[in-house]
Amino acid sequence: MKYFISLLLLVSFISCNGDDSMENLNQTESDITQYIEINNLNAQQTNSGVYYVIEEQGTGKKAMRDAYVTLTYKGYLLDGTVFDLSEKEEGVMLDLLAVIPGFSEGITYFNEGGKGKILIPPSLAYGNSGISNLIPGGAVVIFDIEVKSVLNAQNEDDILEYLLSNNLEAERTDSGVYYIVETLGEGTEITENSSVTVKYTATLTNGIEFDKSSDTGSNFYLQNVIPGFAEGISLFKNGGKGKLIIPPHLAYGSNGVTNVVPRNAIVIFDFEIL
Repeated sequence: MKYFISLLLLVSFISCNGDDSMENLNQTESDITQYIEINNLNAQQTNSGVYYVIEEQGTGKKAMRDAYVTLTYKGYLLDGTVFDLSEKEEGVMLDLLAVIPGFSEGITYFNEGGKGKILIPPSLAYGNSGISNLIPGGAVVIFDIEVKSVLNAQNEDDILEYLLSNNLEAERTDSGVYYIVETLGEGTEITENSSVTVKYTATLTNGIEFDKSSDTGSNFYLQNVIPGFAEGISLFKNGGKGKLIIPPHLAYGSNGVTNVVPRNAIVIFDFEIL
């Protein structure tokens, strides 16, 4: 499986163990405004004290505070010292409920495709403790960000949007599973109690892959898998091939799967029944 990356530094706990050898910077809002003036930035301030600079607004969705956002970023201090940097060009996916408060708030002011800066006071970043050997206590932190995609809580409207944007035609079951038949297959009928071997790739609507079988497939008892998968596979026969688009309530629901599938996410299976 491909796991979402949880940044070591963007934890939600701001009272981390500090390093006594690092000086507490005791930076305040005046340090932020001085930095903005010196660097001639067009920044806006939120009610909480976060500053943000929109270089490009973007044209896609805006993130809710509980969204999963794929982005590239660079984190650094006011003196330019870089303490964190995303390495993948396609970005990393972050759960906004699991990052420092100032970062999750700042991201909500950008749309998909947006670029800019978020300047975060210590109280909404890493507090007076900082991060040992990396971020001093009382430090203002800055993130240069580019939002690649936003995954808010999803529902059937998002399935219809996915079908439309990908020029797909699908059929719908009464429960709300959408399926596309490439090959129906032949032979023995499959029931929701069958044992099947399936070759598959599982993705989210933003294209991120979270699971994949080997070329020889994986064996399942359908009564032990998510309801939408069992229902969808039972519409096919041996040798069948197609796509299942499963709404959250028939997939991993409001909890998701930690570090694998977001909360309230539509999941998509491209499959072949072996």
